[in-house]
Amino acid sequence: MIVVGSGFSGVAMGARLLDAGIRDFLVLEKGSEVGGTWRDNRYPGCACDVPSPLYSLSFAPKADWSRAYAPSAEIWQYLRDCVDRLGLGPHLALDADVTGATWEGDRWRVRVADGREWTSDALVLGVGGLHMPRRPDLPGLGTFGGPVMHTADWPDDDGLDGLRVGVVGTGASAVQLVPELAARVSQLVVFQRTPAWVLPRGDVPVSRWRQRANARIPLVQKASRARTYVRNELNVLGFGRNARLREWVGRRSLEHLASAVSDPVVRAALTPAYELGCKRVLLSDDYWPTFARPHVQLVTEPIREVVPRGVVTGEGTEHELDALVLATGFDLDGSLARMQITGQDGRTLAQAWSRGRGTHLGISVAGFPELYLLLGPNTALGHTSVLVMIEAAVDYVIDALRRADELGPQVVTAAAQERFGRWLRRRDRHTVWTSGCQSWYLDERGVNKAIWPASTVRYRWRTRKVDPRDYEPAS
Repeated sequence: MIVVGSGFSGVAMGARLLDAGIRDFLVLEKGSEVGGTWRDNRYPGCACDVPSPLYSLSFAPKADWSRAYAPSAEIWQYLRDCVDRLGLGPHLALDADVTGATWEGDRWRVRVADGREWTSDALVLGVGGLHMPRRPDLPGLGTFGGPVMHTADWPDDDGLDGLRVGVVGTGASAVQLVPELAARVSQLVVFQRTPAWVLPRGDVPVSRWRQRANARIPLVQKASRARTYVRNELNVLGFGRNARLREWVGRRSLEHLASAVSDPVVRAALTPAYELGCKRVLLSDDYWPTFARPHVQLVTEPIREVVPRGVVTGEGTEHELDALVLATGFDLDGSLARMQITGQDGRTLAQAWSRGRGTHLGISVAGFPELYLLLGPNTALGHTSVLVMIEAAVDYVIDALRRADELGPQVVTAAAQERFGRWLRRRDRHTVWTSGCQSWYLDERGVNKAIWPASTVRYRWRTRKVDPRDYEPAS
């Protein structure tokens, strides 16, 4: 079988295949090294926004995280260590950029950019959504005279020390990047379209004695992981009907803002006007305090155009800059859209999803036999670690593969997919994500395409085994 992607999804899938006694598989990776988003995202300050105890695979725990929230380089090294530790090396094919796959009646034919092809009885797409940069359509961007860099494509030597730098965007990447740049540049201008809700992260180094205790006494590490999981899992209550909890958390966020920024004008500009949780809630100890620094400017006027010497906003104010940074996130659809996946009757995945990204449990798609998605639509989270979702989906896929070995190729029914879609829509009506703001969680019709609208406990329960009624033999 073929697995596409060697980030957390691909590593978890490969490891579980080996555990299940399945040796005939290959993990195709477009890059020259494993690691997925943690290989690609290397901007200053890049780190996880999930507590470290929850950010390793449950069957391959890491005892010696250096901080409460692990830096990106450390997570990347962890993934590389996992490949060696779990014996995945012989199953890897690097520099294998998958461009398409076609179902040929009983097998998938998978193509990569350099012309190589493989056939496989099953295809698992673990490509994730956080590695295709989303670049803003700013008039004149191509005319800018200095370097333009995106947080998802950061150079080894950015050369920004002492320069006048503009940052476009105030999302999850920006809250980590902005404080780091402020310490290095002569002037920092942050162009904000929508302010974000920010909560203190509480990031601190992990002491050597704690690391040793985790390594020498596995029960200590398991207890820390369990405690962190329960605490984070309870946060899901704030994204549903519990408006009082959101109000309490919102007050905590605004208290953090008031203590960080004394200027009332700047503080007002940084204050969100939408319900907490509607967009991604960000974690940072030093983002808001950065705007109290004299060489940091917050600009809320819309960008009119980019010119060779800088950025023009509002009614014509020109901000002279030496470099421009795009902290504008990712194209969630781009990871799959760049591959032409053709299922039954010659229908592509893009065609099947032209009116919405329908799936069953974010894993299977009607009309695409033995195709499985990891971190597919509606499996992202706003409250805890997505590794929980990945591991649950991987175990579901293993169960589905066993059934296919016994019964032949299977495909999820359109009825099962529609039932799941109806359940999602009912759940979404009671969540903050559909409360009225615009976010990357929603598609162009305002439908939640990204977030799992319930607890991870519920997802783990629903994916604990394949329901035979949801599948039928592939024609």
